[in-house]
Amino acid sequence: MLRDFAIVSTAYGVDLSVIRRSGATGVLSIVLGVLVSFVVGAVVAAAFGYTDAESMATIGAGAATYIVGPVTGTAVGASSDVIALSVAAGLVKSVVVMVATPMIAPLIRLNNPKAAMAFGGLMGTTSGVAGGLAATDERLVPYGAMTATFFTGVGCLLGPSVLYVALRALVG
Repeated sequence: MLRDFAIVSTAYGVDLSVIRRSGATGVLSIVLGVLVSFVVGAVVAAAFGYTDAESMATIGAGAATYIVGPVTGTAVGASSDVIALSVAAGLVKSVVVMVATPMIAPLIRLNNPKAAMAFGGLMGTTSGVAGGLAATDERLVPYGAMTATFFTGVGCLLGPSVLYVALRALVG
């Protein structure tokens, strides 16, 4: 919770007019980010032999963030070892985003608040986005962290409900 309070405090550096101008981009990036992360995680889970809907949804949600995985796993009745794998998947994603952000920032023109909001929404891992943006340009941290935080909330809502139900319909 202390980490989340620290991230929320970064919102004090945000220019609200920038947020309004990039509203649709931010919302679209969050939805796409959650969906792509979930699908990739579920496919990887299936590739490693976890073919039941509960395990696939939990690991898929963990690929979104290490918070969404346990929330989803607990809600759908996944085993504790699968929930642990979902946390591991989220932590790996967080570290990769944190380390890779400064390296890819020039290539993807991650140099303004609107780009940071889209990046935060697509990547979704609040700690990874905040750390990566801090190493890139500390002025972008509040924007990326804000959409990444919303990503976590959307993931916690969609993972154990809509996404799980859709996955269950696909795999039984």
